Amino acid sequence: MGELLTIQMPYEAEENRVMDNRIFRNIVEGINDLIYICSPDHRILYMNPSLVEKIGREAVGEYCYAALCDQDSICPWCVNENGRKEGAQVCELINPRDDLVYHVSSIPITNDDGTINKASIMHDITERRSIEERLLQEKQISEGVVNGLPGIFVFMDENLRPICWNRNFEDVSGYMADELAGMKMTDFFSGWERELFEDKIREVKDRGVSSMELRLSGKDGDLTPFSIRNSTVSVNDSKYVILSGNDLVERHEAERVLHQLSRAVEQSPCSIVITDTEGTIEYVNDRFCQVTGYSLEETIGRNPRILKSGNTGSEDYRKLWETIAAGGEWRGEFHNRKKSGETYWEFATISPIKNADDVITHFLAVKEDITERKKIEWELHKSKAELLVKHEQLKSYIQQVEKTKKEWENTMDCIGDIVILADRENRIKRCNKSLVELTGLTLKEITGKEWRGLIAECGMPIPPSCAQGMELCHKNSGRWYVYNSNPFTDRTSNEVTGTVITLHDNTVVKQFNSELEKAYSDLKATQAKVVQQEKMASIGQLAAGVAHEINNPMGFISSNLGTLAKYLDRLNDFIQAQADLIEMVTDEGASAGLREKRKALKLDYILEDGRELIKESQDGAERVRSIVKNLKSFSRVDEAECKHADINECIVSTINIVWNELKYKASLIKELGDIPLTRCHPQQINQVIMNLLVNASHAIEKQGEITVRTWHDDGSIYISVTDTGCGMSPEVVNRIFEPFFTTKDVGKGTGLGLSITYDIIKSHNGEITVESEPGKGTTFAVQLPVVDGKYISDRGKTADA
Repeated sequence: MGELLTIQMPYEAEENRVMDNRIFRNIVEGINDLIYICSPDHRILYMNPSLVEKIGREAVGEYCYAALCDQDSICPWCVNENGRKEGAQVCELINPRDDLVYHVSSIPITNDDGTINKASIMHDITERRSIEERLLQEKQISEGVVNGLPGIFVFMDENLRPICWNRNFEDVSGYMADELAGMKMTDFFSGWERELFEDKIREVKDRGVSSMELRLSGKDGDLTPFSIRNSTVSVNDSKYVILSGNDLVERHEAERVLHQLSRAVEQSPCSIVITDTEGTIEYVNDRFCQVTGYSLEETIGRNPRILKSGNTGSEDYRKLWETIAAGGEWRGEFHNRKKSGETYWEFATISPIKNADDVITHFLAVKEDITERKKIEWELHKSKAELLVKHEQLKSYIQQVEKTKKEWENTMDCIGDIVILADRENRIKRCNKSLVELTGLTLKEITGKEWRGLIAECGMPIPPSCAQGMELCHKNSGRWYVYNSNPFTDRTSNEVTGTVITLHDNTVVKQFNSELEKAYSDLKATQAKVVQQEKMASIGQLAAGVAHEINNPMGFISSNLGTLAKYLDRLNDFIQAQADLIEMVTDEGASAGLREKRKALKLDYILEDGRELIKESQDGAERVRSIVKNLKSFSRVDEAECKHADINECIVSTINIVWNELKYKASLIKELGDIPLTRCHPQQINQVIMNLLVNASHAIEKQGEITVRTWHDDGSIYISVTDTGCGMSPEVVNRIFEPFFTTKDVGKGTGLGLSITYDIIKSHNGEITVESEPGKGTTFAVQLPVVDGKYISDRGKTADA
């Protein structure tokens, strides 16, 4: 630590003033401390040579804070105005200009005109700090525990009489300045310590310097131990002795404090690591061992690389070394690995430790385990990201709601109906454009009015007991409106907060109502006629098929019977000839002739072929019988009532009836499942199946495939008819069951076939659906509930048509 030089000049006689000034100048200009004097406005009035040499120029007239500290304004080096009047100021600072530590003492100097200047002495104590490097290192570790210890300074003549001294000497000795002026330095020691002091003074006169440890006796008799250093200086051929001493009490106290700080470091919740400049670990505290799992013996002498997990990038390590090697402080995070292999996060502050020569000798790392904090930060970051996403979603929803609201308001304004939203007191909250047009008022004028009174003013009174769907007449325009109201429920509170009133303009409906009723009657009559015509067309189609089917087997029968007649004539001739020859045959020749005759008449072939012809005639006859039977079954003139029926039998009989319509366009696949009987109208079911099969055939242009399937599932019978025809577009599918809708050319269809089919299925409490894809085909699926169903155990499988 540096000493505070308080220069007090005892003026005992005027004749000594010149001598004293000379001594003062020699001291000021010969001392290595930096001395300067400033005016009240902080301009430099005087600089000693050491200060000139230090800053490299004469700076008289400049601001002290600019010349000495490179600052733009008053800095801690400057003494405030109160300090100028109150007395000496002492401080210890690091000059930002050269980063050296100075002990600064400043005293006020009052001029003849009453102004007060400031004299300051800057004593470089940096070198002294390096005397005890261990203390310096401990100081840096403990964040500047002790910068230096103040001491005493005494400037004596060769008779050891104090000429000038610092304030600390006065404080230690307990004597005032006027008392010290008449004393000798030996008066402050007693016994052997006085003798030792005198010996050291003689030694300093011979060698120029001496040092010792003595107890300085104060006015009150207290003994204070000091480490004293003596040196000599010559001024105008006169020798003077300079005594400087450090209070060992303070050093002992500092050592005690440093020991406490060392204990604090050992017990710190942070990990402390000290390495040399190569990164070799020289010290770790207990917390480091607890966190990493490495013992002190396993750590000392090794490199912190033992903690590397590979999760921290090499670029981070490179920047770390660049920073601390340049003398800077590095802060950052490591993702390290413990001895057990478990990874953990830590926040580290790494800074260099420098000696008195400002050379980096070690590196200090203070590290905090932040694993739990990182987990919390990650959770917070995740929550923040989720909140941001939800915020954006909410923002988007709000924008969409606003857009939808505007679209809905525009939509409400486009409809012709009057729409009113009223509160519980029947005051209008919102309405559409139609009400504005009806009343002739602005939306602002309408809002808040009682809706019944407003509409009554327009010529359309609405009674309080007005029922839903009631028609009201607007007298001014003669238009008719249908009244309806519904409660408006707030979805947030689920409470009814108002009423929605709609007035539908029903004038056109009212005008055409009678015409619609007449048209409806005509339509019903027409539909009945068309249904009958459709039925007759179906019967005609069936009759043509039956005629065609009957003609074919009848042709077989006629042809075969004619041929059989010829064969029988030839057989008769043969038999007759045989009879004649038998009578005459008496030898071998006759027998040979008989055989020749038999061969010529192809009697054997005729007999064999006759059998085949007879068989074909029988098949044809059976075919005619079957067709007639199926025709009878299809028409079912005697079965119009509801009865148990086999749906598979209905399908087979209908296929036989319409087979002539199908066989030239499609191959038929039947997949008839085992289904129960159900109560139905068989004749109507036949008509449904026929319509579906005929439509499937018409959908196939050239050659295709029709598949008929039945199955039973969950109390219902299912029928599907699938074709590989042209298919239908979605628009056509949506209208396929509408009466009079057809895709056939004019005159080729009434458009009632599928409509009738739909009505028949609905009357049986069933469902019919359709799936179709243009270019791929169509599937009609019918679902009929089983009514009073039962199985016939001896019913066999149905053969393909």
